[in-house]
Parts: sequence; C-alpha cells; structure tokens
Amino acid sequence: MPRVEEAVVVAASIAETWNGYLDPRGWSTWVDAFQGVVANDGYPQQGGKLTWRSTPAGRGEVTEEVLEHEPRRLHHVAFSDPTMSGELVTRFEGEGSGTKVSQSLEYRLAERGPFAVLGAFFVKSQIARSLDRTLGDLKAYVEEVANANAR
Repeated sequence: MPRVEEAVVVAASIAETWNGYLDPRGWSTWVDAFQGVVANDGYPQQGGKLTWRSTPAGRGEVTEEVLEHEPRRLHHVAFSDPTMSGELVTRFEGEGSGTKVSQSLEYRLAERGPFAVLGAFFVKSQIARSLDRTLGDLKAYVEEVANANAR
C-alpha cells in the first residue's frame, strides 16, 4: 500500500494540541475539505465510528473507525470513502515547548485496472499536499486557540 507521511511542530502543549485535534467545533477550520459530521457513534474512543461529509470538491462521505486511541499520544483510524480506503495514524510528541504532530496515511484506491497505477502516482502527491495543508491549518488553529486562552 502507498504511504504518505507529514509532520508539523505546534507552538502549544500536548494537551492543547490533542484537545484541538479532537474538538469537532474546529474541524471545519483545519481538516482539508471538511463540511460536517453526519454520524458519531463513540468517536474518538477505540471502536468508535465517525461519518463526515466533505465539501463538494472533496472526498464525499468519509467513514472512520478508531483502531487505537491513546490519549495525548496516538489516534489511529481506518477510513473509507468512495475513492479509497486505508489507515491514518496521528502521533503527538513533546518537542521543546511545543508538540510534534505526525501523520502517516496508508491507502488503497478503489479504482482497479491499467489506469490505477498511473492514477496512484498522481493521487499520492495530492494526498501529500492535503496532509500538509491539514497539518498546517491544525497548527494555526491550535496556536490561535492557545494564544487566546493565554490572554
């Protein structure tokens, strides 16, 4: 399975970063192409499920199931949408006075056949850019909330 990895250092504590990551009120601010939650059944706890919808230019309806959930350390989900499925592992580690957030995404494209290989090449770069945007926007969101709370 192809894998894409990205990371960012957030100028906030692990607790602030973790809380920002899991707060659904902020998802539309930093999750790339996020439009809204459709259903939540025990998310973000292990075994919990979340279904969300993207913006029209996004992935459609996305379903996530939590495979591992270690507070302030790890959040690991299996996901599927109309175009692909896979797993996303998000890790949180102290880095100086901030928090390093890293994501590793493994995926399978739903499309099969001779064009799938060529498509996989182009899709991988799009996924990497999406992860990069998401983590950059998460950083900005968490830092803004942390700064507002410090005042």
